[in-house]
Amino acid sequence: MWFTEDPWTPMLFCGIGVLIGVGMWANSRRVLHLGIAVMSLVCAGAIFAIEQAIVTPAEEVEQEVVRLCDDFRRKDPKTLDHFSPTASELRALAESGMAMLTVGDDLSLTDFQTKVTNQGSRAESHFRANATISVNSFGNAGRQPARLILTWAKEGNEWKVIGVKRLNPINGQEIGVLNASAG
Repeated sequence: MWFTEDPWTPMLFCGIGVLIGVGMWANSRRVLHLGIAVMSLVCAGAIFAIEQAIVTPAEEVEQEVVRLCDDFRRKDPKTLDHFSPTASELRALAESGMAMLTVGDDLSLTDFQTKVTNQGSRAESHFRANATISVNSFGNAGRQPARLILTWAKEGNEWKVIGVKRLNPINGQEIGVLNASAG
């Protein structure tokens, strides 16, 4: 895992440095020990700032997942722009899904696992989504869980969806994208 994917481990070590420095300073009142604590605190802040400034390809893909899901929820025509022009079936499927479903404002995306491959030109994002869903012809279906794997390709400077798999939220078996909920 890249340092920039998760700043918490190095920040934890800095926090331990702060505690050790303060503990030693409390016993000895030496400026050196207080300096260790302050320097550890400054390092933790620097690590956090650097991590926030660097956006890795996996983080780019995760941001695209959030935008795609929000555009779909709002039934924004820009939803189709997230799909590759070569994935016309997926674009049509997304268009059908927007016409058939209404996704509530309570949409929550969790459990992101993103893997970038092919020298940064392909990615696979696995995530969970939960929201209140209404099927336009049947009414409110209640809060529904979903588990999805999206395959992305880097086209120019943008990530575009080229594959979609919907998984059963409980057992992980693949189910049809627009099939009735299996969970």
